[in-house]
Amino acid sequence: MTAVTTSSRASSHSQQMIHQAMSLCRRHQRPLSILAIRFQELASIKADIGAERIQRLLTRVLHQMHATKRCEDGLVSCQSGQSLFVVLPATAVNGAMAMAQRLQQWFSSQEFELDEFCISLPARIGVHCASQQEEEGVVQLLNRAFNTLEDTTDTTHIALSESARQQLVALQSAPEATGQLSRQLLELANGANQASLMEVLSPALSVLDERLRLQLIDQLLEASTQAKAI
Repeated sequence: MTAVTTSSRASSHSQQMIHQAMSLCRRHQRPLSILAIRFQELASIKADIGAERIQRLLTRVLHQMHATKRCEDGLVSCQSGQSLFVVLPATAVNGAMAMAQRLQQWFSSQEFELDEFCISLPARIGVHCASQQEEEGVVQLLNRAFNTLEDTTDTTHIALSESARQQLVALQSAPEATGQLSRQLLELANGANQASLMEVLSPALSVLDERLRLQLIDQLLEASTQAKAI
């Protein structure tokens, strides 16, 4: 098992950011997930292109991830960029898995041009969801996310912590939940107190990525146009 330390993994500033996200999610009883990303072939790439280019490459990756993440998400660089943590406030296990899959697809398909080199950067991603039974500290949270990547018997590109696995099983064991939720939302939309609908929707809207938010805006505008036509 690999222990997280402030010197080797996350700076005090980054730990403070994670602590604030954890406190906010606990206060509002919202889930929190974290992704640990480790680049798998850095040693061989470094041997081919040199240490200076490796740092430029990792800086570029970090910049691109900053540009595409949700504004509420945190991005922590550790070990000079060789490992990353993505902090996902108000994000349950299914949302964290979706984010991990998008990142995995992006890393798999991306080629970075650097001087005369064209570099692929394969990565393995670990998913951990904050426990609902205990209060984890920042270091414990980072440890559990990072340690999902230490299991050499798991050859998948995305690994789950025990907590994430349990929460995913619980989510998948309730197939009726989606249909029931849809019926409840329709009842609220058709009811007299539609303000209660926004109270229910607001937490979900806050965790949508930017692409889905824009799609939702398009659908709302289309629905508004249709309503006016009627």
